[in-house]
Amino acid sequence: MPQRPFNALAVFSRTGLLIATFATTWLGSVAFGRVIFAGGLPGLEGVPLAWDRPLFWLLLVLWFLFTVLLLWVAQGFWTATIGLLHMLRASPMSIVPVRRRAARVLPPSQLPTAAIVMPIYNEDPTRVFAGLEAMIRDVAAQGYTQAFDWFILSDTRDPAVWVREEVHFAALRSVLAGIRTAGTADGKAPPVPRIHYRRRHRNTSRKSGNLENFCHFWGAKYDSMLVLDADSVMSGRTIVEMSQRMAAEPDIGILQAPPTPVGRLSLFARCQQFASRVYGEVFTTGFGVWTHSDGNYYGHNAFLRLEPFMESCGLPILPGKAPLGGEILSHDFVEAALMRKAGYRVVVAYDLGGSYEECPTTLVDFAQRDQRWCQGNMQHVRLVFAAGFHPLSRVHLGMGVMSYLAAPLWMIFMIIGVVAAGVARFAGSDGVVADEVTRQRLITGPITPHLIGIGLFVLVMLMLLIPKGYAVLLLLQRPKLLKAHGGEVATVLSALLEVAVSVLIAPLMMVYHTRFVFSTLAGRTVTWGKQNRDESAASWGRAWRDHRHHMLLGLTATLVVVLVAPALLGWTAPVLVGLVLAVPLCWLLSSARVGTALRDVGLLLIPEEALTPRILRRANVAMRRTQRLSDHLDGEAVAEVDRLVADPTLLRLHTDLLAANPEPLPAPEGVDTEQAAVRAATDGLASLERAEQNALLSDPLLLGRLHRAAWSRWPAKRLAAVTAEPLPAMLERCRRGRRGPLRERRRAA
Repeated sequence: MPQRPFNALAVFSRTGLLIATFATTWLGSVAFGRVIFAGGLPGLEGVPLAWDRPLFWLLLVLWFLFTVLLLWVAQGFWTATIGLLHMLRASPMSIVPVRRRAARVLPPSQLPTAAIVMPIYNEDPTRVFAGLEAMIRDVAAQGYTQAFDWFILSDTRDPAVWVREEVHFAALRSVLAGIRTAGTADGKAPPVPRIHYRRRHRNTSRKSGNLENFCHFWGAKYDSMLVLDADSVMSGRTIVEMSQRMAAEPDIGILQAPPTPVGRLSLFARCQQFASRVYGEVFTTGFGVWTHSDGNYYGHNAFLRLEPFMESCGLPILPGKAPLGGEILSHDFVEAALMRKAGYRVVVAYDLGGSYEECPTTLVDFAQRDQRWCQGNMQHVRLVFAAGFHPLSRVHLGMGVMSYLAAPLWMIFMIIGVVAAGVARFAGSDGVVADEVTRQRLITGPITPHLIGIGLFVLVMLMLLIPKGYAVLLLLQRPKLLKAHGGEVATVLSALLEVAVSVLIAPLMMVYHTRFVFSTLAGRTVTWGKQNRDESAASWGRAWRDHRHHMLLGLTATLVVVLVAPALLGWTAPVLVGLVLAVPLCWLLSSARVGTALRDVGLLLIPEEALTPRILRRANVAMRRTQRLSDHLDGEAVAEVDRLVADPTLLRLHTDLLAANPEPLPAPEGVDTEQAAVRAATDGLASLERAEQNALLSDPLLLGRLHRAAWSRWPAKRLAAVTAEPLPAMLERCRRGRRGPLRERRRAA
């Protein structure tokens, strides 16, 4: 077990965070207790309470909830403050974080070979393979092609997407065959990137099962692996630097590069991108400083040391039934905890850039992703006190739970506040017992309980907003970066716009998260489906269907507050307005047209748009090529699976990939492959059910028979696309951007 290095900065930061967080919470809790027990809450002015009345116990629960929620808000505030202080360092003007490199830079021949893996599930190959091509080219430009093996790990169940993945894989190998690599000016032939494609026969245990399968068959060959998501893009410089750090520091088990969302157009997505790019650095730096070697893993854009990962990070099966039992859905936090348990460091590389991802473009897509994460994080309740975990690993698991549990706690807090005010208003002297002696003891001079209550509200709001102010003030001191954000005025206006949007959508996310939490506790499970990564603006009809319940809830809640506790209307207005305006807000936020218009006037800009990094430029160029190939496949008269059967080159590629998969081929379940093959020989593979198509596509012998039958039985129209343009010609044409033969004939006609 590697020895854990002592770090004074981490110890000092953790101690400071602990003291500041609990001191803030204690002072706020004491002040809130003074408010509620001296009649300082709106609707309870001048009403002291006695312990033997129901209202007393109701407000005691309110006090407890406030304390828990204040603790949650305070830790975020002080984490950002630590980030600010670290970025400022000794001098107030020294606001650029240290960009350190590995202690010793190894040449490619000495750097341990790492695997770079991208698990995919029914994803659009256009985006997947464009990102891969860009990263491979960027690594090659660093001269480190031979230091990495690339793996596309497919769990795709849609046979048409499966075939498209293989076509794009063939295209990727073709365009990279002659790639120019840095450091080969001596006349030696440049190394060819090693790219592999594997489709798992059975996608058990979701993404974690996909990675486990890779580790079982290939993991022993590599010292480490970089895990990517389908929408991940990382610069070659960052990939090489992370690999160097893994080689230089063998006690690192997980090295996480914080991803930055880029590339989306909708107003909702652009707000996320701006917030992450401007505010994220302060929070990530603070988190990285105080966690030090006890950080966390986000599931992608991270290097994992394979030996301890394979030995120690196997996920347990939780006792009981789903959703709180069974397979663990959110594997990343648990794997980080297991890695720390094994004695290896988990480090968040907050000083690294060049790590990117995409974010959902609509509020509904964002919420659907959160629903999966919510169920997974709620399972972590059962692991917080698991034997052997490092204390900070327990903190990370607990924070993951609290990130979703906070929403229902806020909702319950507000409901109890309204109910308490209503009871005090309508019950009168029957609901409370006045104790003037107690009340006078709690009132200290001119500072009345009502003023303390206002002060607490302002305090909580400031702790939520000040970290954003930190980030904006730091940005104003960095001229080049500030210019890339549109300048001083545009940056401040963008920050105000982002805050306004955040305030409006916060109650919607509170309702979503509350529903997700109670749905999970009620035993409802979520399905593992394809994630929507497209720009899909919501129509008015869709906005109404998705958010009418939010609007009705807002109108009902407004009516209740007006009738029961009108004194609370002003305090609850930020929540009520967001709910009442849910439908038009959803429509507006999903609009790429609005987002683009704001970009054109310089609002919500991020540097990756004004000063586009080379890796993103490479991805955009590659996307144009992969999009041409996808458009061609969309326009073909023959289905993807039928092209595979008829095209000898594509069929050979497919069978070679099947043969290269070390996973034994399972017997088909519930499919008579012989009977299905007979029908496919006449009607085509596309005429079969999806399960039948997958079974036949997994059987090389039956595919060979189908290929011979296709050329003897299929009509000429079905074979026209294949005869006019075999796979090699199609790939070359799409690479060069020329029209296909069939389209040329149609255009001429």
